[in-house]
Amino acid sequence: MSISRISQIYEHEGILGFYSRLRFPKARREGALVGPITQEVQILSPDGQRADVLAQLLDLASRDVVPADQSGLHTRFHLDPDIYSGHRYAPNDVLILTDRTSYHAGQLKVVAEQCHAIIETSEARFRTISEMQVAGGRLFLARADDEGFRQGIYRFLLSSGAIDWDTADWRQLLSDTRSDEVQKFCLSLPETLSRRQSFLAQGLSDFRILDGIRLEQGWIGAALGYRALAEACLARGVQQAIVCEDDVSVAPGFRQRLDTVREYLGRVEWDVFSGLSSHVGPDYRVTRVEHYKGETFVHLDRTTGMVFNIYNRRALAHLAGWRVAEHGAQGITIDRHLEAMPNMRVVTTLPFLVDHSDHLASAAWSFDNRRYRSLISASQHRLTQMLAEFDAGPSLAGSGLTPPAPAGTR
Repeated sequence: MSISRISQIYEHEGILGFYSRLRFPKARREGALVGPITQEVQILSPDGQRADVLAQLLDLASRDVVPADQSGLHTRFHLDPDIYSGHRYAPNDVLILTDRTSYHAGQLKVVAEQCHAIIETSEARFRTISEMQVAGGRLFLARADDEGFRQGIYRFLLSSGAIDWDTADWRQLLSDTRSDEVQKFCLSLPETLSRRQSFLAQGLSDFRILDGIRLEQGWIGAALGYRALAEACLARGVQQAIVCEDDVSVAPGFRQRLDTVREYLGRVEWDVFSGLSSHVGPDYRVTRVEHYKGETFVHLDRTTGMVFNIYNRRALAHLAGWRVAEHGAQGITIDRHLEAMPNMRVVTTLPFLVDHSDHLASAAWSFDNRRYRSLISASQHRLTQMLAEFDAGPSLAGSGLTPPAPAGTR
């Protein structure tokens, strides 16, 4: 760790920042994620319809499907393989398990130990073989329905690098995005079952789940997911996107507070509403503070954090501009890309609208979410200090809003 990074952690989080990093280090992966597939591939399948879908997606990946009996080293896609045959699969074998596939998890663990990857379409079976650490990080989950199957295979091809990350087509990941003025999404990796179940248990059924992109470098996969979502919203004419991640934590009264937030945003100019700012830097600037219907709204010139945000079209266009070749090559994560948006107008609340689930693990960084707690606490403390120091400025008479109360009266 560089001296400048050590200084940055201490300045923003204090000694707790070092403690959290020592106590909650990055976890070891269960196994390497999937590697590349060959230029020529083979499909072994008794299912003509699913084989046709697979062939179409491989064509999008510029792969040549050759006859199953052609000699040579090829990546072989096995649709509904006979696991009970005892055949041991090789590092060039991809097993796609649908409801037609019958197997015992213990037998699968034996025959698939060295396979290239497994794509399971049953969440229940996925949970079982995941707990048994079958195939480690080479285990993927796709939905069983036709659209989910297609999207799951496309996600796998992105993970393997068969499809260039900067040319990924959002229509293959989010094909039926509606053109409603406001859309609600939750970004979630289907393979991280505990995170997804945590989100579903909170009753946010009006948020549509978008399956994220699973890569060895999780922060790049996260950025690609946000970019695809932003491109879809822009293409469909969505004016506002309310986007959360699956480790968001909402408290009682969340719906009422969100309604107040959206009503307030209709009265002011903004680009991003931040439901939880994970980093409020010393160079951030408060531009305005207002009270409205029991909420304290703080206007900032920047924000960092993606747990829960509302984006207008200008912000969506900025997110859609993230590129692996440009930003990824420089180590610029999607939240830092958002932070760098020129002339950004941010609105947040104090206290924050949402929280972060400490009991889960980070999908992007593979460490315990509790590591974020000192960072979030420091950000809220910093924002509270900035609010106390802020000069309300000119009178807000006639605006329908009230100026902030003097310090000590709130």
